[in-house]
Amino acid sequence: MKKITLALTVLLSLGLSACSSQSQKDESAYKGQVIFTELQGDNVKLTVRKNDCSYKQEGETEVIVHKYDSTLVTGACVKVSDNGQGVKNVSTWSPRNPI
Repeated sequence: MKKITLALTVLLSLGLSACSSQSQKDESAYKGQVIFTELQGDNVKLTVRKNDCSYKQEGETEVIVHKYDSTLVTGACVKVSDNGQGVKNVSTWSPRNPI
């Protein structure tokens, strides 16, 4: 019985540490709203407003050219991160809390 309790405790602590590591704040990332999209061959030119997906009309805008992704549409909430070498990753981000 002690072994089972120990095993469950270890699994629970590993699960909690994995969850907490995913929620760490990425200093080089921001959330914003896609306000304009334009196809450019195999890429898409996005104009993103840095407004933390609040749908407010204020905030700095940035133009990003990214490989085409059908989820990157006008009005989408996205997370933009930079690897420090000029390569930006743009992914859709849901402001809803899944828990």
